[in-house]
Amino acid sequence: MKRVKQSDIVIGQPLPFDCYDESNNLLLKKGLVIVNAKQLAVLIERGLYSDGLPGVTAKVAVPQEKPSVFTQIALVEMRLERLFQGVIENRPEPDFAEAVLKCAGDIQTACTLDADAALGALHLNQKRRYTTAHPIDVAILAELIGLRKALPEAERRVMLAAALTANISILELQEAMQRQISPLNEDQRNALRIHPVLSVERLLDLGVKDEAWFAAVLHHHEKQDGSGYPGAKRGDDIPLAARIIGLADTYSAMVTPRCYRPNQLAKDALREVFLKRGAEIDAELAGLFIKEMGIYPPGAFVKIANGDIAVVLRRGQNGTNPRVKSLIGPRGAPLPFLVEHDTSQAGFEIREMVPRNVELKLDLRQLWS
Repeated sequence: MKRVKQSDIVIGQPLPFDCYDESNNLLLKKGLVIVNAKQLAVLIERGLYSDGLPGVTAKVAVPQEKPSVFTQIALVEMRLERLFQGVIENRPEPDFAEAVLKCAGDIQTACTLDADAALGALHLNQKRRYTTAHPIDVAILAELIGLRKALPEAERRVMLAAALTANISILELQEAMQRQISPLNEDQRNALRIHPVLSVERLLDLGVKDEAWFAAVLHHHEKQDGSGYPGAKRGDDIPLAARIIGLADTYSAMVTPRCYRPNQLAKDALREVFLKRGAEIDAELAGLFIKEMGIYPPGAFVKIANGDIAVVLRRGQNGTNPRVKSLIGPRGAPLPFLVEHDTSQAGFEIREMVPRNVELKLDLRQLWS
């Protein structure tokens, strides 16, 4: 590769080639626009290299691009929206159960491809339709808990199908509640308390025949201390899949913003899971979940020792030292390019978790490229 000169890049025009650092790490993708001379000068001083300059012949094969976790999740969301719309309009797909199981299998594939990226999407990609985004997020979390629990793949898939359809009797109510600022009225509260029973009835009408699927849907709002509904069941009387879905649903609801409240930071949601262990939440599952997520889960925003605001990319081995990418510099300005750091290294330790800068435009594919 050849070193890039300032004259090789035109400010305001898309880059005609990829640029790398001296260690052959990709810094700038082809098509990125350099917006000002200062930004360009910083990049040139740092050292940019490319095999796409005129007269330079690339000597390395271009690696095959891995399937995108974000594309996989987006496709599941589209299919699920179509399935739900059919239910709402009373024209359900004839192979409804099989289609939902296919969506569940695709979520398992996404978690296998890159669990960190899947969690990043859950925490960062929040401008989505709630009725489809929420069950997908719950299914992602349930899959990761199920893997920690070493449940068989087929058993996990049925559990994920239950997570995707647990609220199928209140799809329209959920959309209304997501936009609602006022407190729930009595009719809405009653509908919520009875919805697990009605969801099972609806699934029967849609051709679902799996008893484990029904049980997970029916009991996903039960609590360990008997304070849940619809049956006020306790402890091990609640099916394992229902306990996992209930835990995933609780966390997802806390980290998802609503019209009437902002989302909680991941650290606060995890603390609440910890405090509810043994009471509302299965103590063993709460412990497995917290270990799976780590102290700083992917998608969390953190302030690191050099003053940068960064987003967590990869969980560290012990959950405390993840890999991050800096997005905002110490003076509060977006950085001209994303820089990855290992927070176990001196000078890049995490100081605190911070709220997301909602004005910041994020390309999830670029973050997890």
